[in-house]
Amino acid sequence: MRKLFFVFMFLFSTLFTTSVIGAGLYPDWVLPELKKYPIEKFIFDVGRVDGIGEEAFKEALAKASKKVSEKILRQVIGIINVNRDNVNYKTVREHYSAVFEDYCSWHLSSPALQLKGLEFDNLSLKEERKENETYAIVFIERIKLKQIYKNHSNNLKNEIKRHLKIAKAAEDDLNIDRAIKAYYQTYPLYESLKEAEIIQIGAEHRPNYHHTFTRLADSATKRHGNPASHSSVIKRVEELNNEMIVTFMDICRVVDSQLSMQLLPPNHTVAVHPIVYKDSAIISPFARQFTIALMEGMPEWVFVDPIIEFKQHTLNLDKINQDVPPLRLSSSCWENGDEVTIRVTLRNINTGEFLASTVVSFLKGNMRDNMTYLPRGYQEAQEEKDVFNPSYFVIEHTRGNDGDIIEHEFPPIGGLTVDLWTDKGRGPLSYMDGDKVKIFARVNQPAYLRLLNTHSDQKRVLLVDNFYIGPKGVNSEVKIGEFLCAPPIGVEFLNVAVRTGKFPKIETREDDGYHFLVEQEPEKAAAEFRGLKPIPKDDLNDKDKKFFGPKPIIDVQPDFQQSEAQLVITIMDK
Repeated sequence: MRKLFFVFMFLFSTLFTTSVIGAGLYPDWVLPELKKYPIEKFIFDVGRVDGIGEEAFKEALAKASKKVSEKILRQVIGIINVNRDNVNYKTVREHYSAVFEDYCSWHLSSPALQLKGLEFDNLSLKEERKENETYAIVFIERIKLKQIYKNHSNNLKNEIKRHLKIAKAAEDDLNIDRAIKAYYQTYPLYESLKEAEIIQIGAEHRPNYHHTFTRLADSATKRHGNPASHSSVIKRVEELNNEMIVTFMDICRVVDSQLSMQLLPPNHTVAVHPIVYKDSAIISPFARQFTIALMEGMPEWVFVDPIIEFKQHTLNLDKINQDVPPLRLSSSCWENGDEVTIRVTLRNINTGEFLASTVVSFLKGNMRDNMTYLPRGYQEAQEEKDVFNPSYFVIEHTRGNDGDIIEHEFPPIGGLTVDLWTDKGRGPLSYMDGDKVKIFARVNQPAYLRLLNTHSDQKRVLLVDNFYIGPKGVNSEVKIGEFLCAPPIGVEFLNVAVRTGKFPKIETREDDGYHFLVEQEPEKAAAEFRGLKPIPKDDLNDKDKKFFGPKPIIDVQPDFQQSEAQLVITIMDK
């Protein structure tokens, strides 16, 4: 039943953006410009910043470009999640994990994806105005974007074939080292090819979620083709290399070896992120050990910890510290029975280019080191994520009817948005027992804010309620509070909801200074947190039920908006 509801939600949220392009949420002079780009033919978005001039336009342009990239990724993530009961669901998630590593439903993070062929315009130059603000639009025809990346895919395939030909010739000459190096040099090309596949799907207008997932699954599971699949190349390398992995340092040694066969140690320092479990943004228990061993085992590389370099009072989180280079090394850990796979990706987050990619697999039973891979409370966290996954709600009025609360997967252009981060950024986030966490938020309209913390034992604490951010605080960093990390240890969530009106009172009980939600059943607790009535489960069986109410009227300002965001924090023992 929940899957059926998610499908309807996903499809309608796409429909909603086709009919409401910021109606009532932008100045009147902007709307006519937006209507030049019908959603069925174009993918576009708008960036807005205070101020005028070249620098303001560049910043607005960067914001709009990021949002277009997010739309591409969001659509494909939605398609994958709708098919979570498919037998190939886990395989698809892992196969495309490097593409989605900067943007997933667990936390807000700007994607490294940089789209080719985007066009842009400075809307603020269209007519004379007195407002001290700049609007930039980024757009591209869907068919053009698909063609660009179809051509790009063909070029990548040809380059992969070239390396595979070299590898095969080396194998025939029994030059195994040369063959292995040629195979490794295909790894970043395969990641770029996966990204090109994702972009072509994300560029489609209202794709069929079942057929599209089948295309993704075919790419992730195929063993034969021209060129050979990434998984088959990985398998061949494992056969040729036959690396013995029995200790923690062996993993780091193999990662170093694979990276060195793809590129020389970069001239710039590299920001190294902690290893996460799958694509959850939850940090694996051995993350710190892995990071330290990797840094010590690769002395020719200069690593920095991005957490140390984070400046908490930087408004633009995409420019946390100009001294930190754009190279970023991120890792993920995947379990499949007794087999563990460590995936490491080196990427230039300014250009979006995949520079190197490594895949190391080993059997847990062979390891001498006693390592725990699954984060504490991971399964419970998965369930919590499902019911508190960030959503967007509005009340829309139709002629002659009362308002209907409508749930959408994401806000339309110009809708109420909220950004949430801590003094360590957006994620992956880890704190030690006893640490203090500073929490910050930013909204694009005056709004009331509610903040909820779910502990690793699934008890939910209301941290802040009806915190008002007025006009002076709009588009600015606002410190919400400072909180102490305390047991229970494990995976925690920060869920924030903002709305244009006050939240209704939520029932809590006070215990030892905490305000616990009285309601502990997840779906009911989520509904109370949101201040909305839960949809009766019986309604989900009614195929004739109109889940989302009538089609909104163009150019009518919604009288109610609510938007949400979520952060995952791993609390560790000292």
